[in-house]
Amino acid sequence: MTDPFLRKRAARCTARRPLSLMLLLAAALAAVLSFSSAAPAQTSLTGRVVKAGEGVPGAPVELHRVARDTSGLLARAVTGADGAFTFRVPPADTGGFNVVFATAMVEGVRYFGPALHPGDPGAGYQVVAFDTTSSAGAVDSLRVSRRDVILVAGQRGGWEVAEVVRVDNPLDRTVVGVDGKPVFGLPIPPGATDFQTDDPALSESTGEKPRDLVLMGGRVLATVPLTPGGRDFFFRYRLPPRTGTLSLPLSGRTDTLALYVRQPAPGVSVQGLPAGEPFEAEGEKFVRYTGTSLPADARIRVRWRGHGGAPVDPRLAAGIATALVLAMGAWFALRRRPSSTPA
Repeated sequence: MTDPFLRKRAARCTARRPLSLMLLLAAALAAVLSFSSAAPAQTSLTGRVVKAGEGVPGAPVELHRVARDTSGLLARAVTGADGAFTFRVPPADTGGFNVVFATAMVEGVRYFGPALHPGDPGAGYQVVAFDTTSSAGAVDSLRVSRRDVILVAGQRGGWEVAEVVRVDNPLDRTVVGVDGKPVFGLPIPPGATDFQTDDPALSESTGEKPRDLVLMGGRVLATVPLTPGGRDFFFRYRLPPRTGTLSLPLSGRTDTLALYVRQPAPGVSVQGLPAGEPFEAEGEKFVRYTGTSLPADARIRVRWRGHGGAPVDPRLAAGIATALVLAMGAWFALRRRPSSTPA
């Protein structure tokens, strides 16, 4: 974001609404840029909720929309005897783009259908549900396929940290916790504060404020069942002003870990990952350190003297992290969230 106006706008958006909602709106915009603004929007959405190829009767379904300046619940319904449902889609917002998608609750698990852009057909839509399992083997099969950690120097010597973590469920069943216990956890550096995450894919207008993730005892815990395929989680936090070494703990074997350090960052070095390479996103410069096939006991350390660069307002730092995430193509709320087919 090289334009000063865009910088100020990003900061205002971050202060005005939850960061993840800003991510959702911006990501939706990025996803539909290839579609003409004149493309006709759906007037109805007709589909089925299916499980093992059979329709699921009596399942609560919801229709959601994301537009340039709004996101919210449009309608609710219940599936018929064959799992079918139909929604009328209100006229498209004139802001230039719209994304609609349906969700369904089946046996206590919320399943997401694919996102539809203007011009996509509104018939033949499916929300796919799965059987569930709580076995220890199923929980152990979950893995981190990718973890992106973004470090931006904040004011008074601290760091703004944004993470995008993709958790893969390789099974053909949804993994649920016994008695509501989390099925996945990820440690973060000690001393972290101002942990923030929420679920922008559900409507703010309903008054629901679900939390897919919670911070407890130094671990970020997933509080939702994990459906087959990959699921992206986004969260951010602050590290207090200090000098010395930051250790980045792993939850288990990690297929790919990418660590981004915003530049300039004199006095900062990274240990445990291959040499960094320059990386630029939205006019911001970073050094990216990437490791693959990392074991659970891998030791990743960031050493620095002071804050590692010119201080950045926390709101702007969050905007910078957002821009980088979007530039990397992470479409948190709607891209494979969660996947409808096993990985």
